[in-house]
Amino acid sequence: MNEKNNTLIDTLVNEGASVVPSSAEDILFRLLYQLIIIFIVTRLFVWISRSFLGQTAVAGEILAGLVLGPSVAGAFFPELMGSIFPKESSTIFIGIAQIGLILLMFEIGLEFEFGEKLKKSRFSVAVISIAGIILPFTVGFFSAEWIWNSIAASRPDKTAFQLFFALALSITAIPVLGRIFMELGLAHTRTAALIIGAAAIDDIIGWILLGAILTLFVSNYQFDQFMFNMFGIVIYIILIFLIVRPLLRRWLSSRLKKEKRLSHPVMAYMIIVLFLSASVTSYLGIFALIGSFVIGIILHDNREFVVRWKESIGSLVHVFFLPIFFTYTGLRTDIGSLNGSDEWMICLLVCLVAFATKFGGTYIASRLLGENRRIAATIGVSMNTRALMELIVLNIGYDLGILPPNIFTMLVIMAILSTFITTPLIRWFMGETKSIRN
Repeated sequence: MNEKNNTLIDTLVNEGASVVPSSAEDILFRLLYQLIIIFIVTRLFVWISRSFLGQTAVAGEILAGLVLGPSVAGAFFPELMGSIFPKESSTIFIGIAQIGLILLMFEIGLEFEFGEKLKKSRFSVAVISIAGIILPFTVGFFSAEWIWNSIAASRPDKTAFQLFFALALSITAIPVLGRIFMELGLAHTRTAALIIGAAAIDDIIGWILLGAILTLFVSNYQFDQFMFNMFGIVIYIILIFLIVRPLLRRWLSSRLKKEKRLSHPVMAYMIIVLFLSASVTSYLGIFALIGSFVIGIILHDNREFVVRWKESIGSLVHVFFLPIFFTYTGLRTDIGSLNGSDEWMICLLVCLVAFATKFGGTYIASRLLGENRRIAATIGVSMNTRALMELIVLNIGYDLGILPPNIFTMLVIMAILSTFITTPLIRWFMGETKSIRN
């Protein structure tokens, strides 16, 4: 009997199981200590990021995800990290991360106050935004062919790779920019309004391009199938704006007026709507995230709902789901997979092309519009910020097999660097003269 008990204890210890020998409890136990580690490391790096690096919380969250992956912790403690985050648990992380992204994209859609952002300096906003898209996308598309030829392993579809690479260089992360300007006390300056407006248009164009690229790829470049998918998407968006939008806005307004709060039934119904919309866009071949983003856009002008949603759900998304997404990305990013000086040189060139085209296009456009050098440089640096939005796009490309692991890692490095250099450079260009309200 004692021998049998000892065997059971050894099994529980070796397998990391809990005292209840059930499969569900084993899965829960493993997930719980994974989440505990993720949240502790995330809060640690958020504190380090804010206290010592002068960065925003998002920068710390991204860094924490990278540290937990094979690039840092996995490189020094491969067996330990392999036992903590085994490959078989990736399915759970994929599910949690994707649900989090659906909720996050809904919130990002809610934040797009187009009328307010474009009310002033509409021409300048449009010109800066277009310059910030066209130059990096064009240069990225043609330079991607050289990078595609350098891929040693099995190469992805060339056209899809070029389009995705070009899109990755064109993204601007408007949610992070908003947080940076708020934390620096510059959110109400004319420069911040100009940048946020241009970044908003950039993101909209970016998501439209992403939808078109995904539809093209899913249809296997068959024109008739592509047109069928695009027709379905256009019809769906028209239905959302013409039918769903007025009905949903009227229903939400009446419930908020009656209940004076965002009740549990309203939250439940809204989540059902989000998941239904995400399911439709996923079925149409443009990923579930677009569906929730569209619902956010049609409700962004109901500011009472936006505030109450952020109070009820927004905090959970940022505190719970986002760290999991960054860890999920970090676990797929292996800096050690960049073999030799050749791949590191390619990585350096990717960063230089991404920074030069995005900064150059928006800086030149700003100068031509009459902005002084300091403000033009601030606009160029800010529009170069990619952060979360970039990581979402990169993960989609990785999941579809369009971005090989080494190229994925290069682009993640580019996204992280572009995010980390933004805050100190904005502080340098604008922080010294907070009295300036340009």
